[in-house]
Amino acid sequence: MLGSRSTAVPTAFSVPLGLLLLICCVVTGCKSAVSLHQTGLQAWRAGDIRTSSSRLQKAGGRIKSEKELLLLDQSIIDLANGEPQVAESRLRAARDRLEYLQQKNGIEQTASMLTDARAIAWSGREFEHAMLVNVAMLSSLVNDGQDAWAWSLQAMQTSQKRRQTLIAAATSSAPEKSGQPDSKPDDTGRARLADTDSTGVIQQASFQASSPPRITAETLDQPLALSSYLTALVHSEKPSEVAETELALQDVKLWNPGFSTASAGKMTPMGVQCRKGHGTLHVIVLAGVAPEWVSESCEPTSAALLIADRILSAQSKHKLPPTLASVKIARPALPSRSPDDLTPGAAIVGAGLGTERRQLGFSTIVDLGQVANASYQRGRDKAIADAVVRRVVKKGIIFATKAATNDEDYDWKVDLALSIIGVLWEALEQPDTRSWSTLPGAVRIAAEELPVGEYNLDLWTRPLSERYPLHAQPVKLRIEDGRNTCVLLTVPGDRIRSAVLLGGADRNILLPPQNDQN
Repeated sequence: MLGSRSTAVPTAFSVPLGLLLLICCVVTGCKSAVSLHQTGLQAWRAGDIRTSSSRLQKAGGRIKSEKELLLLDQSIIDLANGEPQVAESRLRAARDRLEYLQQKNGIEQTASMLTDARAIAWSGREFEHAMLVNVAMLSSLVNDGQDAWAWSLQAMQTSQKRRQTLIAAATSSAPEKSGQPDSKPDDTGRARLADTDSTGVIQQASFQASSPPRITAETLDQPLALSSYLTALVHSEKPSEVAETELALQDVKLWNPGFSTASAGKMTPMGVQCRKGHGTLHVIVLAGVAPEWVSESCEPTSAALLIADRILSAQSKHKLPPTLASVKIARPALPSRSPDDLTPGAAIVGAGLGTERRQLGFSTIVDLGQVANASYQRGRDKAIADAVVRRVVKKGIIFATKAATNDEDYDWKVDLALSIIGVLWEALEQPDTRSWSTLPGAVRIAAEELPVGEYNLDLWTRPLSERYPLHAQPVKLRIEDGRNTCVLLTVPGDRIRSAVLLGGADRNILLPPQNDQN
């Protein structure tokens, strides 16, 4: 069990210079390990899985900070290398640590005031936490499946919490109707979707007379669509959990209304939903790379200044100056090649289809580029406000130091030196660009209900600018009655260089050819 983190916040002005220097050393960290981590990520973005794996392993033995971030980065590479059990183990360790690091630490908060946001231990963004659970569920599904149900429960708890937030917001904003009770979720704590509109209408309990509020998911909620899809996949093979399966599939449409695996916006039946003598094939592709977070200079907004003023009023007697120069914050930069530029393809043949070669259609269930940008937009004003507060605190320290030395022996050279130190102090500040960098740019899924039997599945990648696929990977699999067969593929670059992982009815790991890693 991890203990609690200290929440006592020392006064920034009381921190001695020696501690400040120590803080700077800690923030700097081990440059060699950081360099290995960064070059490993560069190799990953280039599609070089082998080099990326090697460098991140070396970094793991040296790095002294941000181990949680390294665990997350390594987990996706583990899947690409055909090691789902290792990936799940890393994700479990990272989850436990991130929950601990989400607690505020007083020393880190003070260090952040004196340096920059990187002094605070990275605990991940909201969508990264959701994706952690999703990737862990995927890892379990293509391994032994023992923990998939437990991961699905955690995912649904997050989904339910978000749903309740939306319901509360919709209820509070809806016009009051006299004589009608407020809307509430059902006795399970789960809001039900109306049959007439499965994308977002909350079904009231039968004894309630008020019209239900309409809830609309945001772009930032897309990871919950993947959570719901995988949850439906987990529950769908049990006849006793048909209701849970249907609710989870309804949730998919709530969190991402544009996603579908069948015609007319419908979902492909899975598990026991299938016709007798049929099962479901799910092809899940982790395509491309997530946006890299970079530094951005921006002018303080009115909303940011209001937040900053409130922070300063609560922590010190200092006020905002009348004018402020631009500050640096982190923003996601779309990669040179969008996930949309790389089209995954799949076609299947087998005895159950006769002579037909059926091509599968992919649909994007999570676009991490859109999600990252939505996260940036939501937190932009707060990030600017924090940067403004740090600047004001630093200026206050310099002014206080000048005032303390302003006596008969005061030299203009001292004043100049302090001014230069202040300028350099502010200039050295960098935004917190840390992120889970090996996440895919998008998660795409194709599903097909198929007769029981053995099949040959061809997987390929093809950039939109190319007429023919760059690379193809054949896969043999088996469809069983009322079962799900999952195929997981990680494609950070143009070509399929990763292992193909099979789970569900036909567990197997197909390693890539060694000579295709160059």
